[in-house]
Amino acid sequence: MIRAPAVLVLVAAIAACRAPAPVSPAAPPPAPAPTAAASAAPPAAPTTLAELEAALASPDPERRDRVAYETLSKQLLADGALDDDAVAGLRDRLIARTAGALAPGDAVFGRSFAALTLSVIAAREVARPIWTEAILDAQIAAASAYAARELDLRGHTGTGGWAHAAAHTADWLKFLARHPRLTAPQAVAILDAVTGLVARRHGARFSHGEDERLAAAARAVLRRGLIDDAAIDGWLGRVADPLTAGWPDPFDPTLYAAQRNARDLLVSLFVALSFDDAPPAAAALARLRAFMSR
Repeated sequence: MIRAPAVLVLVAAIAACRAPAPVSPAAPPPAPAPTAAASAAPPAAPTTLAELEAALASPDPERRDRVAYETLSKQLLADGALDDDAVAGLRDRLIARTAGALAPGDAVFGRSFAALTLSVIAAREVARPIWTEAILDAQIAAASAYAARELDLRGHTGTGGWAHAAAHTADWLKFLARHPRLTAPQAVAILDAVTGLVARRHGARFSHGEDERLAAAARAVLRRGLIDDAAIDGWLGRVADPLTAGWPDPFDPTLYAAQRNARDLLVSLFVALSFDDAPPAAAALARLRAFMSR
């Protein structure tokens, strides 16, 4: 057998391993035509007052909470960002939302965030009071009416984010209670609005911190010293009305929810007043302690 020289074998091996000549890459396949959903641009962020107001009712929590509410809050509390006439118009339109039809589902966001924004409007008013007594009366009446009628009292709704109508209404009442020209009858009306949320037989069991927000509203009234012991005792009795009904047997989930809501408010109010150094708060705490000891 004739053997090939070793060098030829090596050359042949190298040639066999040589990379093939480059070829032109194939053209990429054409991109698929965009669908209608993919080609639709996301909605522009709201910027005008009208756009921000509308976005308060959005089912998108980012657009509603982070953009519309936070932007409006900054504008309402910043000097010169919104004039008083614009704020008055916004206030009246938001109150109309809370007084409208109680449509189910996502419609609650429009009502609840109207109440929350109205709390900021009330805070603006407390910092620089311009309302007449009639306007203050109307604001307290509107907040009280909403507290007595809202039926969708969910806290966090899942993908829709926070509804939290009870907590938002409590914030609204709290700032109204801080108004420097608040009267004794108005103070009692605010306390009764709190009662409208905790003692009403709406069937919602508050479990998302609503009790602390409602206690803050009640504390804001009680620390003013505008109402006497008899009025405080009367209000505490109205709050505790579900508790006086006794254990629901047969079980009534609507009554039970009202009982737990009332109890939680009284406990949270006890804690809130315990840390308040205002003399009227201490007096109210004494009335509450006596009431809870019965």
